Amino acid sequence: MRFPFAAVTLLALLPINSWAVSPQMIAGGAQLFTQNWESHRPGTSGDGLGPLFNATSCATCHQQGGIGGGGDASFNANSIGIDTIEVYGDRLTSPMLASLVSQFHPGFVGSDSSVINVLPLPHQGGTEKMQELHGMMTRSIAAEFDDAGGPSGAAEVRVANGSPILFDQTLNGYRIRISARMYGRNTTALFGSGLIDQVPDSLIARQAQRQKQHPEISGRPSTLEDGRFGKFGWRANIASVMEFTDIACANEMGLQTRRTKQASDATNRDYQNPSSDITDEQIQMLTHFIKALPAPRQELPYDSLAVAAVQRGSTLFEQVGCGVCHVRDMAPASGIYSDLLLHDMGRESIDLSHAEPYIVNRELVTKEVEVTPPPLMRTSVSYSGRASSVPLISESGGGAGSGRPAFSFRAPQSPTTLASFRLIDSKLNPDMHGNSVAISKSVINRNATQALVRTELRERMDLQPTNFNQEWRTAPLWGVRDSAPYWHDGRADTILEAIAMHDGEAAGTRDRFLQLSYEDRQNVLAFLDSLVAP
Repeated sequence: MRFPFAAVTLLALLPINSWAVSPQMIAGGAQLFTQNWESHRPGTSGDGLGPLFNATSCATCHQQGGIGGGGDASFNANSIGIDTIEVYGDRLTSPMLASLVSQFHPGFVGSDSSVINVLPLPHQGGTEKMQELHGMMTRSIAAEFDDAGGPSGAAEVRVANGSPILFDQTLNGYRIRISARMYGRNTTALFGSGLIDQVPDSLIARQAQRQKQHPEISGRPSTLEDGRFGKFGWRANIASVMEFTDIACANEMGLQTRRTKQASDATNRDYQNPSSDITDEQIQMLTHFIKALPAPRQELPYDSLAVAAVQRGSTLFEQVGCGVCHVRDMAPASGIYSDLLLHDMGRESIDLSHAEPYIVNRELVTKEVEVTPPPLMRTSVSYSGRASSVPLISESGGGAGSGRPAFSFRAPQSPTTLASFRLIDSKLNPDMHGNSVAISKSVINRNATQALVRTELRERMDLQPTNFNQEWRTAPLWGVRDSAPYWHDGRADTILEAIAMHDGEAAGTRDRFLQLSYEDRQNVLAFLDSLVAP
């Protein structure tokens, strides 16, 4: 393989001054990207690879069309999502509910007995008990799995996605019934990531605003908790290449960073990694290498008739409406063919690791309040998206004799908890001498007997619930010829199959394409086939 070691100028990854990145820095990143990491390597302070991981190197999964490309279905990152839980029995308590769910898989239950409905299912590592649980999950599914860990092909992805995982047992006097399903995430190509990283939030917001006038399409930015827009990942739930790299190291290979804990083994909760497994400098090098990967390009055929077919296909691509979401240019990402927005792709594209939950319209407001605000609550985000919390209860309703479940849970189809304000800034009002004082614990304690008032700058948010289980970032089409299989989980063998799977907002565009003549459909496919990996 030929690595792109040419010197380029990139932004610094950590909060220090930017500099011109040397070829040596990028070459070091390439070496880290392709090396096979090891567990408990002598001379390192952390535990190295694992304990849970999907592959031993970044390049194992990112290799189609060259180092940094996508991967086939066998490298899919898998998860198990719980659709429903029913428990029958008398006087069910929260600890007992957590204990019952842990019999299905302890990974659904946290150390504080909290329960979530999505569990990543790494391909390798863990205790013998974890490997046994992994085997039980995959054996309960009719799909054929590759030695790499994922389904062996697009057809097997469809079988895995359509196979319910049922758990029905009586334990400690309670009957628990769980219905779950396996979901997959296909490896995304990283080509052109440096350009996507530079796409401004204002341009993404402008694309969403333009689509408000469209009769069918209504994409939305993936708005993160800190107000930034996400641009990376199938759910667009990660804002920058550096964060994507940091999270991928921890989640895909168990390489703990200073910011992200490695994936933990729920069958060995007492285990603690003594330190980070990869340094900030190594994260920098990896990120600079990824940002230096060239963008895909269009490769026209030599034959004049074939060129005419590609050009005709490009025109039809716009005419039927594909270009509304697959926007050609998002400066500086020229030729990306994506708006980087989330779109509802229909019920058949559900995955319970859901997208960021709300459409957010923002307005800055000021308000005078007392100095002791309620604590801010934050939720955790997994690598592939958010899980839903399973609400715990102290005492149940039904019971064994009522014929009704004592507890029931169904995975939510839209967000249920609303928060309407976000604090931006806060200052104490001026005292009698006109002096403005920043809030601190010492000031509050010193003035405990006085009535203090502060002025807060808050962001008022108009939150509109979404179909967050079936919303996906518009997949960039640059390099699409060299990134099969297609769809977020690799369920489509061909581009034509992927087009036919469009639904939800894209149903009208899909139908207009399918209504084209055979020749014109082939022209559109010829155009898409001209978009190749660098």
